[in-house]
Amino acid sequence: MTSTTPAKPFQTHVKSLIGDIPGWLTDEEGEALYELARACRGDGVIVEIGSWKGKSTVCLGLGSRAGRSVSVYAIDPHADYRFGDFKTNVDRAGIADLVCPIPSLSQAAADAFDEPIELLFVDGSHDYDLVLEDFEKWVPKVIDGGWVAFHDTTWTKGPRKVVGAAVYRSRRFKDVEFVVGSMTVARKVERNTLRDRARNRYVLGVKTAFWLGSSALKKQRRLLPRPVERLGRRVLKAIQ
Repeated sequence: MTSTTPAKPFQTHVKSLIGDIPGWLTDEEGEALYELARACRGDGVIVEIGSWKGKSTVCLGLGSRAGRSVSVYAIDPHADYRFGDFKTNVDRAGIADLVCPIPSLSQAAADAFDEPIELLFVDGSHDYDLVLEDFEKWVPKVIDGGWVAFHDTTWTKGPRKVVGAAVYRSRRFKDVEFVVGSMTVARKVERNTLRDRARNRYVLGVKTAFWLGSSALKKQRRLLPRPVERLGRRVLKAIQ
């Protein structure tokens, strides 16, 4: 008898829902957000900084629905020209009851937000000073043992610089992972161990190698064959 591995919910359901939503989220990043939200226990809420048309919101909301149905706060200016699309995509995914849009810049919203956060996803302004302000205002609201995820931490200088210093080289994070595309994920702790810090630096090296290799290919205007690219993605995940 041949055994088969059951397909993951993200692959069977979520991927098809987000396929036609514009956004810069790889499948690996979307699945990571889904699984992080699904694992939330309800000790805090989920906060997303930067929603645009809701691609990452749908991943977070459906992950939450598959878990403890933790509320998702979607912080974004939610300008009229795109809020209609955001609402349509959230409604279509069946998560409107879980998602609370907050029409605001993230820095201003932080001052009035007093809920404990179990999962924080940051994909707002990519300017260094504003990313740093997001970090300084929002990460303290994340509970010990909670998770943070920062998007665009490879090719974009602002997030890359903030995360490099404040996450990979910090004593407040462990279980750091680089997700194919550009996302850095880490668990917040009161104080990590020497072993945690060594692993964090190792993952930083993996991320840097990915960034430099991808940048070199882009400069040469070359694309890897799809089978080679898929193998590379699997290897990148395995070596972390």
